[in-house]
Amino acid sequence: MSKITLPIHMKHYIIYILLLSVLSSCHSGVKIDVQGRLVENAASMVYLVVQNNAIDTLASAEVAADNTFHLKTKVDFPTTAFLCDDNGNALTVLLTEPSELRLRPLADGGYIAEGGPINDKYNLIMMRLSDLARQVSAIDAESENAQEEYESLSANYMQTLSTGVSDNLDNIAGVELFISQESRSMNAEDMRVRFNQFSPEMQSLPAMRKLSEYIDAYSRSEVGNQFIDLELENITGDKINLSDICGKGRWVLLDFWATWCAPCLETMPALQEMYQKYALQGFEIVGISLDRNPDRWREYITLNKILWTNILDKPYEDKNSASAQYGVQMIPCNFVISPDGEIVARDLTIDELHHKLEEIFGN
Repeated sequence: MSKITLPIHMKHYIIYILLLSVLSSCHSGVKIDVQGRLVENAASMVYLVVQNNAIDTLASAEVAADNTFHLKTKVDFPTTAFLCDDNGNALTVLLTEPSELRLRPLADGGYIAEGGPINDKYNLIMMRLSDLARQVSAIDAESENAQEEYESLSANYMQTLSTGVSDNLDNIAGVELFISQESRSMNAEDMRVRFNQFSPEMQSLPAMRKLSEYIDAYSRSEVGNQFIDLELENITGDKINLSDICGKGRWVLLDFWATWCAPCLETMPALQEMYQKYALQGFEIVGISLDRNPDRWREYITLNKILWTNILDKPYEDKNSASAQYGVQMIPCNFVISPDGEIVARDLTIDELHHKLEEIFGN
């Protein structure tokens, strides 16, 4: 029986590039009140942080001798935040809402923020999704009904997720589920339809405004469109254009990656094998790295003898960066471009890419 492949939203190394800009807002603000007790003198401080262009700390609180804490603050608009300790551990995710929240330790480790209607609804949805994901991962790929079980559970997962978003179009729970999960399996048109179903207040949130920009970029890089030409800088510091490589009679793989992305590095040996096998038949790779440490990037390429064209991308917040122009929100991410410059596939797994190249060049 063929190997079961999980959907992209379940298996990819997901990184949030939700660049939440701090700007004036029509929202009156959200008061945050969260308290709880940590387990076994775990930390002396707790912090409430959000992912902006960098990690921003909203508030902090001391952990008392009895391991309790009480954190209060106010934010300009509803957002997804993380409660962390001074040991660098993320204790839990919480959605900012004007309710008294409690941090409760879980039996199998970790914590959960509860006590407010929005967080409670979000937690219930995530518990259901996690249970379905565990059932998918537990499927015996060799069993006779494996494919049927997989398809049934996957459909159930997507239905549960869709219902969770639809039931929360007026609050941050729906926004978080839409941005972090549901949008991952949608094309640009479906994302726009769903975006417009949210309340005007939710559409105006910085995270949703950034998503709107992403949808525009995604629509430009969908299958069937011509590649987007950009001026880039290669590993030697020379300026090159994608049009110097794409649309010139060769099949090209644009591979977005980074040295800090473990799934990216896991696929590198297989990519090298494919490049060695098909390069002389008309296959080229352009590796576009999201690294912020140029020395680490260059060292990895040199030590591992990565022979294809290597590009260090501009920061994502630069609208002229390759990742922003191509609507890349998570890595690994790739685009297969035909000899005449048309995008014919995107976000292929390493196995799917292998089959695609066999289809193009023969085995």
